[in-house]
Amino acid sequence: QEILDNCKDDDERRRTEAIIKPILRGRDIKRYYYEWAGLWVIFIPWHFPLHNDTSIQGASEKAENEFIRQYHSVYNHLLKYKESLSKRNKEETGIRYEWYALQRCAATYHSEFEKEKVVYPNMSMELQATYDANNMLCNQKAFIITGFNLKYIIALFNSKMEFWYFRKIGAMLGSSGYEMSKIFIRNLPLPPITQSNQSIVSQIESLVDNILAAKKENHAAYTSEWEKEIDELVYKLYDLTEEEIAIVERSD
Repeated sequence: QEILDNCKDDDERRRTEAIIKPILRGRDIKRYYYEWAGLWVIFIPWHFPLHNDTSIQGASEKAENEFIRQYHSVYNHLLKYKESLSKRNKEETGIRYEWYALQRCAATYHSEFEKEKVVYPNMSMELQATYDANNMLCNQKAFIITGFNLKYIIALFNSKMEFWYFRKIGAMLGSSGYEMSKIFIRNLPLPPITQSNQSIVSQIESLVDNILAAKKENHAAYTSEWEKEIDELVYKLYDLTEEEIAIVERSD
């Protein structure tokens, strides 16, 4: 708030608001909801605010001068930490990028965070995910998926069936945690949506809407019955027998 209050005018304030982003950590992500801890990141890619100028190579005085002009309040805030920021990576800071820029700025994909997305943690006690349409960024302890049928994907991630399978292919952390890295998640056998199973998928997505709405209103909201319905529908997607369902249920 201090940065915004120190902006010279409304134009600078609007520009500044656009680069101060809310951020989630892996620990903030739960089943069907997240608990934002009120954390923000100043998103400054290399050569900002001339980061779209492909002719700029290396730390740019021209970019820094333009940063001072357009984002005076942010620059003054970061200036207080220039010494420590300049020491981050001696091989790159001030050489490949400016001292005030992020070391890893997601330059080629940061726009994905501004889309509707699935968000899931890198480490967890179980396979879990939620939905975000609020332009949240994530740190390195979380992953995102953008594209189509996101609520269907969230339902599968949170289902007993997928967690049962994930325990067969994923990596354990300690005695009860799991690493949900891409190398494991990409091997989950998510059933493709077809004409024959579209009605089941639609029922699943409707139940997800109910759960998300309830969790948004109250994180402690009771949604177990809806989640149980989703599990039963997911079993139908996989065409499991009663014996196979019993195996999954027993392992929960």
